[in-house]
Amino acid sequence: MKNIVSTGLLAACLLSAKALALCPDGSSFDNQLGFCADGTNAYGPFTQAMTNQCNQAGGGSACTSTFAVQVQGQSVSLARWSEGFTASLRGSADCPNGTVRSPTYGGHCFEQASSGPNNVYGNFTSEEVTACQQLSGGNACLTTRWSANFYLSVKAQLEQGSEPVNRFGAWLWYIDEPGVNKTHTQLADELAAMGVKRVFIKIADGTNNCGLFSDVCSTQTANTYRSRGIEPWAWSYNYPGNETAQADALFYAAQYGYVGFVLDVEVEFNNTSTALHSLFQAFQVARNDAIAAGYADAGFKIGATTWSNPIDQGMNVGIIDQYVDFHMPQTYLEVWGAPYMAAAKTWIEAGSCEYRQLGANKPIWHIVSTEYDDITSAQLTAFMDAAGPNASIWRVPGGSVPQAVWQDWQALNWQKQSFDQQVACHGSSNDMLAFMANTPTEPEPPAQSVPYYSQLENSYQPHATCSVTSLAMITDFFGITDPSVLGKRTPDYLYERFGLLQDVPSLAGGFNQLAQEAGSTVRDTGWTNGTLAQLRDLAAQGKPTIVHGWFTNPGHILVVTGFDGDYYTVQDPYGKWNLQKWGSYDTSVSGKNQKYPKAAFEYAINDNGTGDDLWLHVFE
Repeated sequence: MKNIVSTGLLAACLLSAKALALCPDGSSFDNQLGFCADGTNAYGPFTQAMTNQCNQAGGGSACTSTFAVQVQGQSVSLARWSEGFTASLRGSADCPNGTVRSPTYGGHCFEQASSGPNNVYGNFTSEEVTACQQLSGGNACLTTRWSANFYLSVKAQLEQGSEPVNRFGAWLWYIDEPGVNKTHTQLADELAAMGVKRVFIKIADGTNNCGLFSDVCSTQTANTYRSRGIEPWAWSYNYPGNETAQADALFYAAQYGYVGFVLDVEVEFNNTSTALHSLFQAFQVARNDAIAAGYADAGFKIGATTWSNPIDQGMNVGIIDQYVDFHMPQTYLEVWGAPYMAAAKTWIEAGSCEYRQLGANKPIWHIVSTEYDDITSAQLTAFMDAAGPNASIWRVPGGSVPQAVWQDWQALNWQKQSFDQQVACHGSSNDMLAFMANTPTEPEPPAQSVPYYSQLENSYQPHATCSVTSLAMITDFFGITDPSVLGKRTPDYLYERFGLLQDVPSLAGGFNQLAQEAGSTVRDTGWTNGTLAQLRDLAAQGKPTIVHGWFTNPGHILVVTGFDGDYYTVQDPYGKWNLQKWGSYDTSVSGKNQKYPKAAFEYAINDNGTGDDLWLHVFE
């Protein structure tokens, strides 16, 4: 059985004896309950999850009503429930229901809110309360809940420029891998609660970038990690050839708020030299372009990960060293077997010394694998001690990586401050870059999104109803139709009323009739001479349009929701297009939020070559 640090012990380590409960007069902080209590009542603010449970239990207005109480001579309005009722809703975990213990937020309980700001729940320390008051936090300083963003300001003031004690990181293959079972928000919360400082997220495989990894190509995703004190890094798996197209991934990573980039070069580059030069030169150009565009600065670093035994593999890390800021050898002791796991330092030194022998002078940040759940907690700790503060772990559980790996990670001391200083060939590898997530901002609330329907789920002519399926997304978006009111999927309702609506006048007429009936002022202006400039401008503003085009031989209709200068974001009712005019579709893939390259997309929707004959629907 592996040793696991209990959450109670974690809380005790993180929260000092200086915790100061600012509770209503006559009450005190109940550590087991997690709220102030006086023997009869408990005092909020309560978590959103608990409030929802209260409403579900029929609590009515009592769930959200507040009462004026005195706290240190100040009148403060707080929710008030009976202690027994509060205990029944707070759950049995270390933190109240809906929150997680987080080192990023001072060891307090962090709440990711579904709407409104994220929150942190005290007992806060006297130093934190003083800093809160110095930052003009007002009466909130006298409560046990502060906004998460404000708490980070308090924390920054107390730290006065101090940085995390290490840069331990975790690698993510892709978030929707079967078995991960988490959103980026949920993963960020779990990693932050452990104390992970970096996350490496795959953004590209060869030339496939945002079209394949659309969730990663998002400022909101990067900010989700930043807001929890985790540096988001992007990485790609690379191949010889098409270097400029592959390097686009770095530009996008900078554009969307990632702090650096790692190239994964493996067997395809064994025993090569020209291919390595070409690839890394292209990525350096992409970094320069990102800096020129204002998306990055000199702090945006490039690294490379490859074999930890480069001599046997014929990997010329000396060439790579000319272009990167650091190396990340894949020192996968668990894959190699028990003797290697038992001698972590020996094999870290062996790998580092091979790199030096081949001419690599840059820092070396070793990666360890826990993907088989064979390496013990003690062996993992020994690896991190020898590898140093920039070490990282492959990879987030999911797919073939068992969920039990989470227990190994939780047992690791993610706050480790001291490391073995007698590691051969280590050089400056223990030096740490300036931390790039120490002043995170809360993620922007997501804009209202266009709902998605697959035409293949339609009850009528599923292979021919791209028109009314696209129309349904738009009418639902503007609130003109609502499937919960209709009692059926909106595309089926539209087909029953109008049929196919496959040309511009009939589709526009269908929308306008529905809008008039619903009392909406929005109207569809249907164009048969729309322009590419018109489409780009609307899409860049996030204003949805419907476009007809030659995506298939008979033609196809879809919804355009965004444009970033290089890619159109679409809701494609038929699946994923193969990017060929008069092309075909992979209908096994969802068409939701697909990203299609500008050149291929515009070629498919424009016949005359001058960009002014688009069949386009504009909604204003």
